[in-house]
Amino acid sequence: MAKTTTSTTKKAATKKPAVKEKAVKKVAAKKTVKVMKKTPAASPCDLTMIIAKVDAGWGNSVYIRGNGAGLNWEKGVLMQCVGDNEWLWEKKCVQDNFDFKFILNDEVWSIGENVVGKAGEIHTYHPTF
Repeated sequence: MAKTTTSTTKKAATKKPAVKEKAVKKVAAKKTVKVMKKTPAASPCDLTMIIAKVDAGWGNSVYIRGNGAGLNWEKGVLMQCVGDNEWLWEKKCVQDNFDFKFILNDEVWSIGENVVGKAGEIHTYHPTF
């Protein structure tokens, strides 16, 4: 009888690299404290702003006339050009509501009725001439 030999091959065990765990710091939870602030009532010295969004055309200016808030109907106040097609008039400490109207180059009145401005608020309009 012949002797049979069987050979077995063993695979070398693969080692996994050791994984180092990172230390985690525990931070104590912060307490949240709500502070209630009172919203102040509108002050008579709040800023009142009127914005006219209109393309006045090259070399033209937009004025504002009215009654109250330092305005009058006889002579316009030049509005400040603050961007493309955007003109601004602002006034602090306006006491009461007031009527006003936009005027191109202080000569051509805007179409429509007078506008009522409210003290301490920001208003945006799109006048046409």
